[in-house]
Amino acid sequence: MNKFIFSKFFKNIDKILMSLLLCLMLIGLITLASASHQNVSLIGNQIINILIGITLLILLSHINPKRFLFYAPYLYIASLILLLLVAFFGFESHGAKRWINIIFFNLQPSEIIKITIPLMLAWLYHRCQNNIGYKIHTIAFIILAIPCLIILKQPDLGTAILIGFSGWTIIFLAGLSSRIMMVTGFSFFLALPYLWSTLHLYQQNRILSLIDPGRDPLGTGYHSIQSMIAIGSGGFLGKGWSYGGQTQLNFLPETSTDFIFSVYGEEFGLIGIITIFIIYFFILFRCVVMAQKMQNTFSRLAAASLVFTLFFSSFVNIAMVSGLLPIVGAPLPFISYGGTSMVVSLIMIGIIMSLHSHKSLIAN
Repeated sequence: MNKFIFSKFFKNIDKILMSLLLCLMLIGLITLASASHQNVSLIGNQIINILIGITLLILLSHINPKRFLFYAPYLYIASLILLLLVAFFGFESHGAKRWINIIFFNLQPSEIIKITIPLMLAWLYHRCQNNIGYKIHTIAFIILAIPCLIILKQPDLGTAILIGFSGWTIIFLAGLSSRIMMVTGFSFFLALPYLWSTLHLYQQNRILSLIDPGRDPLGTGYHSIQSMIAIGSGGFLGKGWSYGGQTQLNFLPETSTDFIFSVYGEEFGLIGIITIFIIYFFILFRCVVMAQKMQNTFSRLAAASLVFTLFFSSFVNIAMVSGLLPIVGAPLPFISYGGTSMVVSLIMIGIIMSLHSHKSLIAN
């Protein structure tokens, strides 16, 4: 009887995907232990974050996708309200106001938008699938632009760009013509001087430091320089767990969050980096395979956008700490310390599993 209940509880969980996620989160905990100098409180909090996320993943995998379809607009509106509340009740950290303190944890609404935007846009195109045209694409763009502009005001350029790309993926997959894409790209290129003038001074300096980190090695270029030193000094086999000089001597900033990949690269070297790339590849590949099997517009678009969000989040963080992109403050999914980021990433996987296991329940 107990075995039957257990198997029924986990019947919608993709075993391969879940195994890969557990491996990745275990690597994250091991790296976090070194990055935080064996801070028991921090490690304990992250374990709690993971357990909460896994619990929600399992629960969401059992939810009928029709509920996601029905509640998508309400979830979108609720997430916008949370974003607006940040301006009034949020607290500032590292020069940005992005979090709301709720009883015993800090909530980052911009992370929740990573879920609600794909669901909302997928809902729109599902409802209008027989009449998709420029009007629907324009509405979709407005739905996407509102949270992005609010997030830019926090300011959080990295998350705004990530959400923008995620939403743009859905608009493209929903049938936006290549001509419009080319015109949009050309318009963006022409608008670069204006966009540059709207950036904060520290954001401009971060972009300039990407081109030449040595122009301000103790200021805007410091993070990037120390991160590249850490990854490069790991060599082929790494220096070993808790033996990374850049990490243990506190040269490397934000070791538990944005730069945790640098800690991992320094301590486990090229072999460790290749290992983590392989795990990420198979997680994303498995999600893509699941998305391809879905049989309706809502499921395909929502799943594709969630997969792209996870991919782009991973890519931006790794490219950022490797000196290939400006420092924008983006956590590494399933590895970086952070409650909202960890839980949201696992919720995304839970939604994908739900859409896959109930793929025939939403009729076009």
